[in-house]
Amino acid sequence: MELLHAGQASDRRKRKIRLFSGLFIGLLVVFTLLSNTFMALTIPKVAVVVPSRGQLVHKFKGSGVIKWRAEITLTNSTGWKVKKVEVKEGDRVKKGQTLVTYDSHDAEQDILDQQAGLNKLKLTMEELQSHFIEASQNGEEKSIEDAKRAMDIHKIDLEVQQRKIQNLQEKLKKNVKLTAPFNGIVTKVIAKEGLSSENGGYDVRLSDESLGFEFELSVPVDTAAELKTGDKLEVQVDGPAAEKIEGQISEIREPGIPDPSKTEEGSTGEGGKTAMNLPTKRLLVTMQGTGTGLKEGAGVRVELSRATDPDILLVANKAIHEDNTGKYVFTIEERNGPLGNAFYIHRTSITVTDSDDKVSMVTQGLFEQQQIVVESSEPLQDGDKVRMQ
Repeated sequence: MELLHAGQASDRRKRKIRLFSGLFIGLLVVFTLLSNTFMALTIPKVAVVVPSRGQLVHKFKGSGVIKWRAEITLTNSTGWKVKKVEVKEGDRVKKGQTLVTYDSHDAEQDILDQQAGLNKLKLTMEELQSHFIEASQNGEEKSIEDAKRAMDIHKIDLEVQQRKIQNLQEKLKKNVKLTAPFNGIVTKVIAKEGLSSENGGYDVRLSDESLGFEFELSVPVDTAAELKTGDKLEVQVDGPAAEKIEGQISEIREPGIPDPSKTEEGSTGEGGKTAMNLPTKRLLVTMQGTGTGLKEGAGVRVELSRATDPDILLVANKAIHEDNTGKYVFTIEERNGPLGNAFYIHRTSITVTDSDDKVSMVTQGLFEQQQIVVESSEPLQDGDKVRMQ
């Protein structure tokens, strides 16, 4: 009987030990789970993306001001007063058309005076010829030679006077009217009736209509690298009509000093948008046409685009960081544990070769399907444990 009671007591003790052990293990598991849950709530929470393949397209918007491709200033160098102005600014004129007529009264009077002097010389020549005939009849050698010499000298005077009159007549014909040397547009009229040309000034400025218009455009070197002389561009002319006219690149000039007013949209390491001062080239663009908005001084706008290879690895700019060692991203490293998988931060250096305002082109450091942190509830460091959203 005593043995039976002893066995029952031993069984009860064993059951109690098993019960207490189970409770202890259960509490240990509960506390472990609670501890892990608490830790999970305290570690940084991150959002991730994976790199994608695609294409970068840079868009550049530039502007310029139209001017005539060729203009000349016309003036009358004689200093004659203007008799009549035949044109006004904006007139379209034909080659040879009269622009300004000048008062040539003094020049005409000078020609009359010179012609009178020529007539005198002719009368004197007749007298010298008579002396020569008389000397020849008398047979005096010396008299003959003197008379012949006098006639030769006077003949030279006659020729000089005739050339002088001819030059005056040509000058009169050339300068009595100012004419257009080609078909064009009158862009400026300075001449005023009753007044002579101002010192060093001009009377009329004329554009060569056949050569059309031009404007200069400053573009980033990378964009200009994909252009060549002869390429066509669509040009938006400012104004009420808002015309679109075809332009042609006639010249690409060497890089110049960066122009702060001409920028291309880029991206910073943190994904923010910035205007970067880039080395530029100057494009000279020519246009032909007679549209209502196509005139000197009108503003024009041009939009250019530059595309990369269509199959490049792209990463969101907001995932990219930068310090004095270069650019990097935070990637996710997954590790197996007794209570499940855990995620840790790994700093990964990358090489960025091009960017726009949203994404960057990465050529080294990453591969497809690699998880990259784009957002974090707290600042991150290499090796930090994190939880995924």
